[in-house]
Amino acid sequence: MLQGMLQRTCLAVVSTAQTLIVREKHAFNRAVLKPKVRCHFPKPMEVKRINVHGWNTRMSTPEGRRVLMNRILRGRHNLSH
Repeated sequence: MLQGMLQRTCLAVVSTAQTLIVREKHAFNRAVLKPKVRCHFPKPMEVKRINVHGWNTRMSTPEGRRVLMNRILRGRHNLSH
């Protein structure tokens, strides 16, 4: 009886830990949120667009992080350039 209870407890702990890991990965992980990069990069205007509207620029300020969060909540496929 004690062994069965111990196994159920271990399974519950492992499943909870896996859930936390999955949630933690998704928060602001670029690999999950931004699927792919353009192939014919960089062109001069693309460099400017990336520098103004890019992921790193958005993440560097609180307002930019707010923009990204709003796009996540709206379900946008592309979050930034």
